[in-house]
Amino acid sequence: MRPAAAVFVLATLTAPAAAQDSASLVLGAGASGFFHHNGHVKNTVVTGSVEYRAADDLSSRYDVLKGIKPLVGAFAMSDGTAYIHAGVYRDFALAPRWMLTPHFSAGAYSKGDKNDLGGTLEFQSGFDLFYRLDHGWRVGATLRHVSNGGLYDINPGIETLALLASIPLR
Repeated sequence: MRPAAAVFVLATLTAPAAAQDSASLVLGAGASGFFHHNGHVKNTVVTGSVEYRAADDLSSRYDVLKGIKPLVGAFAMSDGTAYIHAGVYRDFALAPRWMLTPHFSAGAYSKGDKNDLGGTLEFQSGFDLFYRLDHGWRVGATLRHVSNGGLYDINPGIETLALLASIPLR
């Protein structure tokens, strides 16, 4: 594990988590593939996403998981790409209304017409920055990276930058 990754994991597991009132539906709209840093990701495409984020953390089984919560989601791109995934996230309060939410998931990727990520199993990681509105609503932005971690011969990775709206489910 790289030192930066080890520091991130340690900070994620030990820092105090921010409270979330209820489960939420997170909707996103943005662009993917805007970094043309390799020969396999050559096109910028429009991306839409939806995620369900649970309110209950995973600590009922293991105390070290306190504050870490499950998520499931999907995204689609304008070139026909689709990705469904499941993983975990954790909220951190930066200020009374500002939240930083790192997340990680694994899922199934279906290649569209433009960019090839190399295979079906892909991993997504990223950070969301949210501003908390009244009644549990949040608005923000995300920067995400999807790649296969070197499982396949082709591993270009792709980045997404999107605006987000988090809607509480009560």
